Amino acid sequence: MSLRERQGSSLPQPGTQTPSPRSTAIAAIRPFRGLRYGPAIPPDAVIAPPYDVVGSDDVRALLDRSPYNVAHVESCPGADETRYELAAEALRRWQDERALLRDEQPAYYVYEQRFTVGGADHTRRCFFARMRLHPPGDGVVRLHEATMAGPKQERLKLLRATGVNVSPIFAMFDDREGTALTALNEVARGEPVFEAKDARGCEHCLWPVRDEAQMQALTAAVAASPVTIADGHHRYETALLYAQEQRSEAARWVLTGLIGVNDPGLLILPNHRLVRTDQLSGDLLDGLAQLYEIEDVTPEAPSAAAVRRLWERVQANAGGATTFGVIGIEGQRLHLLTARSGGAIDGAMPAAWSAASRSLDVLILTETILRPLLGIEQATLDAGDRVGFTSEAEDAWREIEDGHYQLAFLINAVRVEQVIAVADAGELMPQKATFFYPKLATGMVLNPVD
Repeated sequence: MSLRERQGSSLPQPGTQTPSPRSTAIAAIRPFRGLRYGPAIPPDAVIAPPYDVVGSDDVRALLDRSPYNVAHVESCPGADETRYELAAEALRRWQDERALLRDEQPAYYVYEQRFTVGGADHTRRCFFARMRLHPPGDGVVRLHEATMAGPKQERLKLLRATGVNVSPIFAMFDDREGTALTALNEVARGEPVFEAKDARGCEHCLWPVRDEAQMQALTAAVAASPVTIADGHHRYETALLYAQEQRSEAARWVLTGLIGVNDPGLLILPNHRLVRTDQLSGDLLDGLAQLYEIEDVTPEAPSAAAVRRLWERVQANAGGATTFGVIGIEGQRLHLLTARSGGAIDGAMPAAWSAASRSLDVLILTETILRPLLGIEQATLDAGDRVGFTSEAEDAWREIEDGHYQLAFLINAVRVEQVIAVADAGELMPQKATFFYPKLATGMVLNPVD
């Protein structure tokens, strides 16, 4: 079965160009009457990460934290189809108990996250709005990653049962004049109506925006630019399916967190590849040597510290010649791969792909190493049983050391401008190509589809 068949959609494949038809439509957003936790509910106990980044142990911990934790809805505890109705029942009960309150006046909602990465403190500001849905390919709301059918069907069942957007889409727009960021900064000078801290120490704050001038500034800033989905591709496509079913005006809008691409807190972390394979023969190094300079950087005693040094070498070449760190060839040895000069890597990439796709490290890894040397085709990547992911180089080392995987490839993070360039080309990246951090918390504000 092809990836397109698995998706159940007509989205272009990674590296397959589908020119967008010329469109006069613009990205439209509007304020809404948010459904929010009331002041009597402890904020720290009720927010949760999105459903697709929490494991079963994390879900149990969230459910135990509070009977009002949004995971009771978002992660739908239960073993059969009745769990979706139980989620809807929880939402109705929480409103009856006034744990959740509906705002009387429509608003946009400024959302601030304060977090630490690599010892550095960051602040990221976006805002929640209802965004009008557009089909892929019309150039207004662009997707950049491939999706699979399974998660969309699960999200669709939840949306049908609840009639509520529980988790937001996360989308980027070009705020080159800084109009939106200026408005967000002004709002954030006031006292937030909701403040919470999650288990990772990330702080989350929310402010409603009802000032007409500020709302108009935000609306105009988004309308001046195409919108590119950063996170929530499954949720966006789910909303499209729901709109087709409902055929109502309300269903043509979806809860979205919108951020300017120039926001200093818009970070993408790396998504290193972990590989299960039995093809670790001496031929692997010979195959790699055709396209890469290979440097063995293994110390006498391989360690997490040595892996950190390897990762620093990879990062030092970000934006330069394609560079990967490899853990696991010839035991637990460490190697640095650097693309040979002369354009050999570009020549090995599919000629039909755009320059934006041909220059992506994640696709270069797939097309020059995973597929030809390790026999990992796209269908295998989609299945997810041979390739895993982690954003931490030391976690990759531990996975190899513990024998869960045999190889790890340390890969530089995709840059925001690369995401935009691939979207501009009408192409898609493979799944897990990007890891925007932190995720937007679920439970800050919900959007009843009415």
